[in-house]
Amino acid sequence: MKRLIIKFVFFFLLFGLIGGAAFWLLQRSNGQTISYRTSNVTRGDLLVSIGATGTVEPEEVIDVGAQVAGQILSFGKDVNGKTVDYGSAVEEGTVLARIDDSLYLAEEAQAEAQVQSAKASELRAEADLEQMKAKLRQAERDWQRAQKLGPSEALAQASYDAYQSTYETAKASVAVAEASILQAKASLAHSEAALRRA
Repeated sequence: MKRLIIKFVFFFLLFGLIGGAAFWLLQRSNGQTISYRTSNVTRGDLLVSIGATGTVEPEEVIDVGAQVAGQILSFGKDVNGKTVDYGSAVEEGTVLARIDDSLYLAEEAQAEAQVQSAKASELRAEADLEQMKAKLRQAERDWQRAQKLGPSEALAQASYDAYQSTYETAKASVAVAEASILQAKASLAHSEAALRRA
């Protein structure tokens, strides 16, 4: 047991000497001396320079978008005459990009055709109304004659009923033709609005 204690003390002293030597070597290698540079005060120009790193942020950024979609044919020029890009400086009224307008021209032509079709439908509805009014006048005269005669030997009951039916049908046809005119006018207004949008 005594031997074990001697070994323990020996190893303890050995590690202590090694640790102390390592500490002394480390302290000696980091022992840099600090030196100061001094000079006399003199009058002269002051030169200031600032060195910095980071991101340059603009004062104002405006996101610009288009109301229409399409293929961009070309980009405009910024205030320096260079092609417009993200972050380019531009002025009011500067053309940023030219979008292919062939699809929109086709939509405009289609809308114009729909307006012309709606105008033709309105004219046809007006002509149909005049035709229905003429038929109504004829049916009204026939009905008035039939009412004067009444069902008798001169006019059969079936003919009397046919004149009455024809008159009532002609009145209803005039109302339908008037409604068709209103519908044609509404269709024309819708087509004109689509043309303005296109």
